[in-house]
This record gives sequence, C-alpha cells and structure tokens, in this order.
Amino acid sequence: MRRTGRKTTGSRSSRYGHFSADGAEYVITNPYPPRPWINYLTNGDYCALCSHVGGGYAFYKDHRFHSVLARGEHQRTSDLPARLVYIKDEDTGEIWTANVHPIGKFTTFEARHGAGYTLIQSSYRSVAVQLRFFVPQGMDAEMWSVDLCNRSRSERRLSVYTLAELALGNVALVQHEPFYQGLFHEARLSRNLLTATHKFHFTEGWSEICDPWPLRVIATSTCPPQRMLMDRAAFFGAFRGHHNPAALDEEWLPRGAPTPRDLVAVNQWRIRLAPGESWQTHIALAVQANNDSTSHVAQIKSLRRPATYERAWKNTRVFWQELFDSVQIETPEPDINVMMNHWNKIQLITNFYFGRAPSYYHKSQMPAMRDCCQDAFGVVPLRPELAGANLRRIARFFFADGQACAGCNRIDLREKAAIKVDLPLWFVLAIADYLRETGDMGILDERFPLMDGGESSVYEKMLAGIDRMIGLRGPHGLPLIGGGDWNDPANRIGAGGKGESVWLAEFVYLVIAEIEPIMRAKKDLDKLAVYRRRAEELRKIVNEQCWDGQWFVRAFRDDGQPVGARGQEEGSIWINSQTWAVIADISDQSRLNACTDAVERHLGTPYGLTNLGPAYTRYDRSIGRITCFRAGWKENGAVFSHASSFNVVARAMLGRGRDALDLYRRILPMTKDSTRYFMEPYVYAQFCAGPAAGHEMGQGAYHWLTGTAAWMFRAMTDYIIGVRAEWNGLRVRPVVDPAWKHFKLSRQFRGSRYEFNFLNPRGVETGVRQIILDGEPLEGDLIPLPTQPVHRVTVKMG
Repeated sequence: MRRTGRKTTGSRSSRYGHFSADGAEYVITNPYPPRPWINYLTNGDYCALCSHVGGGYAFYKDHRFHSVLARGEHQRTSDLPARLVYIKDEDTGEIWTANVHPIGKFTTFEARHGAGYTLIQSSYRSVAVQLRFFVPQGMDAEMWSVDLCNRSRSERRLSVYTLAELALGNVALVQHEPFYQGLFHEARLSRNLLTATHKFHFTEGWSEICDPWPLRVIATSTCPPQRMLMDRAAFFGAFRGHHNPAALDEEWLPRGAPTPRDLVAVNQWRIRLAPGESWQTHIALAVQANNDSTSHVAQIKSLRRPATYERAWKNTRVFWQELFDSVQIETPEPDINVMMNHWNKIQLITNFYFGRAPSYYHKSQMPAMRDCCQDAFGVVPLRPELAGANLRRIARFFFADGQACAGCNRIDLREKAAIKVDLPLWFVLAIADYLRETGDMGILDERFPLMDGGESSVYEKMLAGIDRMIGLRGPHGLPLIGGGDWNDPANRIGAGGKGESVWLAEFVYLVIAEIEPIMRAKKDLDKLAVYRRRAEELRKIVNEQCWDGQWFVRAFRDDGQPVGARGQEEGSIWINSQTWAVIADISDQSRLNACTDAVERHLGTPYGLTNLGPAYTRYDRSIGRITCFRAGWKENGAVFSHASSFNVVARAMLGRGRDALDLYRRILPMTKDSTRYFMEPYVYAQFCAGPAAGHEMGQGAYHWLTGTAAWMFRAMTDYIIGVRAEWNGLRVRPVVDPAWKHFKLSRQFRGSRYEFNFLNPRGVETGVRQIILDGEPLEGDLIPLPTQPVHRVTVKMG
C-alpha cells in the first residue's frame, strides 16, 4: 500500500528524504522518519510548529501565556494533536487522512518544508490532496489551503473534515487542569465563523484575582462548510481518538454542546467531484484583541476571500527571500551552501523571534537573557534593524546594580533577577557587535526602565553589568560562579559562595576588550583604566593558577579544589575553558594551540565535540545537576553543538582552517545518519549522545532551539570566510581548508552591498596577499566604509 514520493535532484538524500535542487526545501518522501520532523511557521508574533504530517501546536508572542493550538503530552513520538484533514468516501464509508498520519492509509506521499511554509501532498483511492500551511507576514494567523482532485474515472462523493484543537491562554493550566480550565470558556459558533476565548487568565502564580484572556481566536474559511463543530467530546466520542473519531460515523457532524469544555474547530464539507475535477478551500485561524472593534469585522470578511490568501502567500515568500539575499555564500561544498544560504537563517530567525521558544522537546522554556543576546548577535549581519530593536527590548530587563533578569519576555511581564552571573556580559557582547555592524552609537544613550525602579542608558547598563562582575572575586581572584554560568547544570560549584569560574574569567577578559573602543569613544578613560587592570589581573591568574599542563581547568569548587583537571577520573577536561581562552586571546599561542589539541584528543567524536570528558557516572554534590544526567547525555558528555560551534571560531582564530572546517562539517546536521541521529537533517539540534551513551551514541535531541544556529552562521561568515565588521570597515581574514581554491561572499554593510570573490590558487589555510577594491589595489586587510551602493572586492590569498 505504501509508496514513497518521487525523488528530485538535491543534496544529501536519505531513506526519508532529500533537499530540493536549490536547497530551499527539505522534501520528506517517507511519512515515518525516526521522529516527527518539524518546521516553524512564524512572522515573529504568531508561531506555528508544523511537522511533516501537520502535527504541532501554535501560540502568539509567548507560548506560556498565549497558547492557541493544543500541544500533546507525548508529542515527541506520537505527533498528536495535529492539523488534520479527514476524507470520507460517502459511497463506501472508508475514512483516511490527507496527512497520512494518524490513520496511515496512502498511495503516495511527499512533504516539503520551506521558509515559513509546509506543503503536504498525498493520494489514496485516486483522490489527490495538497495541503499548504503557512503564517503570513503582518497578520496574526495561520493559513491552511486544502486542494482535492478526483483522479479516478468516476464521480466521487466525499466528505472533507478539517480539525484543529484549541488550547487558549495559560498553557500550564490547560495541560495540568484541563477540566477546570474548560469551565471558563466563552465560545460562539455561527455559519462559517468560530470565536473563542476564556475568562480566567493569569501570568504569575495562582490567583483568584484575574482578568479575562485579552485575546480571542477566530476560525473561518473561503468556502463555507455545511457543518461546524467546536465540542471536542462530541467529535471524538468516548473511548475513541484521532484514529477513529466517532463523529465521522454519521452523515453529518453532531451539534455538540453550546459552550463545550474542550474546544476544537471542525469543518465539514460534502462535495461531488467529476473525473479530473478539483475542489479548494482556504482556512484561517487568527488571533485578535478581545474586543469588538470594526477592524475585526473587516479582517473576517477579508479572510473569506481567496485573494487574501494568495496575496499573503506572495508577501511571505518575498520576506524570506529578502532575508536570504542579505548574506549569501558560495563555497566548493554543497552542504555548507545549503545550510548557510537557507536553513541556518530559518533556524536563526526563529530562535531570535522567541528567545528559544518551545519545541517538541522543550515545552516550558522562557525567553532567556543569554539566549536572546546570542540570537541577536547572530541576526546582526542579516537584519541589523531587527537586532537593534530586540536589544532595545532586552535593555528593559536589568536592575540598578547590574544584575540581569533570567528572562526577557515579549508581553511586558515583570521578571526576576537571575542566579546566573554571566548574563549581563552577553548583552555587552551583543551591543558591541551591533555597533560595529551599524555605527549606531546613539543607542548607547537611549534610556530604558530598570526592574527595581528608575531608568538608565544602555551604556550605563553595560557598565553596571561589568562593574558587578569584576567585584565578585573568589579566593583565587577569579570571578565567583554563584548559581552558575554558561554550563547551567553545573549549579553547585559555587553553592557555598566561594566557587570560581575560569571560563567566566576568560569571558570577562573578552568583554573588557570588546567595550574598550566604546569607552574610548565616550572618553570614559578613568573607568577603562580600572577595567584594564582587572583584565590583566585575570590574564595573570588564568595563566599562573589555572593552566594544568595541557589545558585550563574549568572552575574551582567552594573547597578550593579544581573542576576539570588532569588526573580526575571523571570530568577531567571541559571544553569551554579551552575554547574561550582562545576566543578571548588570554594566553600565548603555544598554550592556546595545546589546549585546542587536547579538546580534539579527549572530546572529539565523528559528530562534534563533547561538552566534557570522561562523562560523570556518579552524582557529585559539589558540582551539581550536570553529574546527574545519564552519562553521554545533555551537558554530561554529550556532543554539545553549541559548545562545538564556539570551538569552530577558536580554531579559525588560531589560523587552523583545515581543523575549523573539519569540525564545522561534523556539526552539520545533514552529515549525520538519520536512522541513528533521529533529528531533522536541516537544522541543528542542541546535542547528540556522546561515547558514554554506548549504543545510543549519535542520537540527537532538543532540535531547533540552540545557540548553535547563531554561532555556526557567524563562524562561517566572520571567521572562516573571514569578513567581519569593525568600527571603520570590514576586516578580511579568511581561514579555510587548503582545498578551497575559490569561494564567494555577498553581504550588506552600512547600506551598501559588498561582493567578495576569494582566490586561493596556492591552497593556503590563511593569509591575504592582495585585496583589489573596485578595481584598485588596497593596502592592508581593512575594507573602508562604503562610498557607493555596490563594492566589488577580489581577495587573493597567499
């Protein structure tokens, strides 16, 4: 019965699918990959997770408090609830789903994930169906299109049903108290319009003092259905489910309760199709402010016109194409080109919009400060105006003493101070990068509120964060680790108030170097002198007290004993204190190369680098939760993509082009065996199981939501191809595999486009012999600020 779809030309095929010829789509030809392979459909406000068979859920701006479509408790494997399209043959009574899932009847199947959309094509019993799901730009909605064609030689009498399961507002309450939550629904059903909201909404703790949910969801279509239903119990029936809804046993949908406890949006159309005849409808699920403004009426009317959907589809495609065009590369390696020119950007902008919003693995993660800053860093070259707007929003989540909030939500909720001490420094790093890209020095003087009252400028917030950090000193003179740094689950190293972080010392050293040009521009020289003295102290301490002969230790516990030191049975080497020693340039070249060699020797795998090694097998209370994870999983010895991407940058900074690209290739998702990796071959996963996981080694988890997207993007553009924005131009320092004899980069900078053409006839790893700018030789490796709309640059390596 089952037959896979037609295979087209493309890069990196597997038994489950392949990339399209241009790399812009991933084509899934087998509806049963090892896990649901999903896409994020979003315009930055409305976000729909959509799997290759229509599974997934949706939310508006904040997944915790503005849920729209229900999420499943076991979605990682079952992929239900889903956006389902049922088809019933009225002559035989047979029922199947155009999605294939969950009934499983199909003759042909193909799904295409692209930027902002997912297409599903299937056929069964000579009925061909195409489903299109996308989220339009500028409209808080998701749009479905359903196209049926009768490919048989006789007339077909069919019923078509569409199902969406609603879960409105506070998702924790929806999931943990669904029956209780259902008692507050307010819903109305009229011909071709469902309107639903609820009257019990809160965002902080349990409270009987609450306001109604400020939003409502509407559902309508271009082809009015003969019947609609919003009662989930009436649709599924007792002891029935998605595989066999009770309502489909009857000729028509039942009426259902007038205000049901569990909400669904179900449409039914009964149609007749002559041989070769087609039928189409478009459906919208939209979010509106919960009032009766006339604009709502106008929107509903618009959503009943097919032209609205085609116009929205065109605008969505244009948005993503313009995003893709802002930075383009061309290298000798198709995998890298496909990832950089398409999928890396899709993943990066998705993370950027929602601060690592939920996935099929993470269901409660908040928009976190550290994550949001790194995602803004990633987006800066693509859309500096978006990055700037996000950094201005993040600037509201600080306290007067320099502490940062753990989260930085998008719906104006108050946030609490974080126990993670490194968060304010990521803001400094992101602002400095934004300034190099844009020259927008005015942002430094813009003032934003503080969480504990009053306000301060962006520049004052940056200084307050650094001041606080350099004041937190432990027994060795290193920064106190407090409740944790980048390795969140290493949360007990400083529980007693004396534990210190070597990685954090390196990070502080780097941040001081990053802010120095800003402070010089502000003529803040006295404070800069204080910072420089602290930086030199840290350099001295790190090199004299933290070097363990072959690598840098990771931290010192409360009792003064090192973490990540030679001779320790478990966790003797941690990746970040080696990588960031290089990125910060805190030691001499011999040590930096030695610790990089040690990382590959002790932590290297075919999938990338493990976070530490050997993995912990016993709980160590003095280190923390990281030692509780199963050996080889998560931060405890898994191949951590984010940390590996940092190391790509470090290798490139050392001039080790062959090494940098070797690691880059290992991290790429399409280079992994999907039957072992499980995850989507078109986006980075947070980690895959390391050697200590035994036969599970290589199995991926926590897809999509990872800073790997930002750092792999910048690793390629800034450090491998080697074009990086500086205060007065673009610095050009390529570091590549000697096999790269010719490669290109096109990018926007300060309102102009730069077209780079790199020539490497001698096959070197690094070094620039000559730069020709617009036909004229240039002295040095700095391309000056733009003077015309397009600049053409030839770089001869050697």
